[in-house]
Amino acid sequence: MSDLTTIKVPKVVRDRLQRVAASKGVTLAQALDQLLDTAAAQPKPTIGGYRSDRPLSAEEIDRQLGQGFGAW
Repeated sequence: MSDLTTIKVPKVVRDRLQRVAASKGVTLAQALDQLLDTAAAQPKPTIGGYRSDRPLSAEEIDRQLGQGFGAW
């Protein structure tokens, strides 16, 4: 078995984790591992999707928005 570490959490959090583990039929460590995998798999949101090398007029902005910035 690998090294073990104690993680101190409030009792209410520990109880929630134990309920999650029990509902999945896994150990507390396995439940934590699954939760971390799920959290890590979520993509980070990106900010913005368009950059201009110059200021745009309202009409140009509307035109770009209407084109969807070349989105899917």
